[in-house]
Amino acid sequence: MSEDTHEHWARCLLNIERRVRPQSFDTWFRPTKVGRFDADLLEIEVSSSYFAEWVENNYLSLIQTAVQEETGLSPRVVFSVSGPDENAVHPLSSSAQDNTALPQTVPTVAALSNPSQQAVGHADRSFPQQLAGEAWSNRLFFTPLNERYCFETFVVGEGNRFAHAAAQAVSRSPSKTQFNPLVIYGGVGLGKTHLLQAIGHYALSEESSLRVAYVPSEKFMNDFIESLKAQNTEEFQRSYRSADLLLIDDIQFLLRGEQTQGEFFHTFNALHQNGKQIVMTCDSPPGELEGLEERLISRFQWGLVTSIEPPDLETRIAILHQKAEINGIHLGEEVANFLGSYISSNVRELEGALNHLMAYCAVNQVELGVEAARKIVHERMTLQSDELSIASIQKVVSDHFRLTQELLIGKTRKQEVAAPRQIAMFLAKRLTKSPLKVIGLHFGNRDHSTVIHAVQKVSKKCESDDAFARVVETLSESIQQQHAP
Repeated sequence: MSEDTHEHWARCLLNIERRVRPQSFDTWFRPTKVGRFDADLLEIEVSSSYFAEWVENNYLSLIQTAVQEETGLSPRVVFSVSGPDENAVHPLSSSAQDNTALPQTVPTVAALSNPSQQAVGHADRSFPQQLAGEAWSNRLFFTPLNERYCFETFVVGEGNRFAHAAAQAVSRSPSKTQFNPLVIYGGVGLGKTHLLQAIGHYALSEESSLRVAYVPSEKFMNDFIESLKAQNTEEFQRSYRSADLLLIDDIQFLLRGEQTQGEFFHTFNALHQNGKQIVMTCDSPPGELEGLEERLISRFQWGLVTSIEPPDLETRIAILHQKAEINGIHLGEEVANFLGSYISSNVRELEGALNHLMAYCAVNQVELGVEAARKIVHERMTLQSDELSIASIQKVVSDHFRLTQELLIGKTRKQEVAAPRQIAMFLAKRLTKSPLKVIGLHFGNRDHSTVIHAVQKVSKKCESDDAFARVVETLSESIQQQHAP
């Protein structure tokens, strides 16, 4: 190892240290080591696969920025594991592609649930502690909170004011208000998950020993299935019922299994009886969720059920300004008013339009003004039918693989999510006229090269695996039938 390699990484670490909280730096960066570091590749050595995934998902862009500023280089970043029980270093992933194997059928999801007891700031992110051992019962995690989803970054408007106030009340005094459970419902992209995780962030910042568990409902279901397979339901129950604050996202996914509903019913009762706080989100009022057991509907209505509505014009403009500020971009009032007037569906659509505008101006080296915004709006309106198709493709694929659309387009590289994401990208390329960059935009603002990689990988697997090809064709037919005139 050359001295230059160590010096380069040391400078990068100093750069990063200035940008993150001391606790975060000590936890996620100080233990790292550098393997290879040159113009082509930066290999960061960490102690575990989970550690690698966490750093990649949350700090990759920060690392890339620090490397560029300190060395002038733009290498591909990979994370490698050299744990105490491993005989070799195993490369995990690349910053450019989802290099994961495609599933044969419906993917299984690893068990999640054990909450962290680490202190965090309001805008910082809590993290789980891995339990020792190899048995299923010792592989429990809770789903990490997203550092962006805090109250400070939530834009309050008329459509979400009451839900925001209720969420804040619960976060300040979990289980001590009349809002137990708190149920927040609304359409896609309106901020339900943001508020849910903001509750967790704030509660942890006030009481670091609080056992906070944020779990998408499909994770709860898959955890339960895994516990049945492992004949270890007692450990599953102990983990979930030990939470002080249980945050369940997209509760409508519990509709898929009667046994799962029964288990959640008993988990709910155990937590509520012991004075623990429960917060849930769903896409419709609990009473309108067809297939949800009456006993669950009754319990969900014990506390407060409130909605989030689409943002009004003033709120949309405020959201655009905030997102632009986060990206270090000055957005003029005229541009914000123009975009906010034409894009009114949800927050996610606003973010997509702003990202599209910023990318267009950067690529074409034009001023970020109304003229550029007008071109973007025109292009998005022209491709509106395709955009709807992409959204419907994501829904069909995510439903098939028992994932949320938020998880499908998110940053995780876990096989059980990345593989369905690749299938959805492949179908978006096949079934729509959208350019690769537009498809990438709809999948978490990914690069067009990631879309190309996904298309190639799915195509190759379809050629070699008849069963897999049938799954893809079934999904394709389902999507086309839904959009048939």
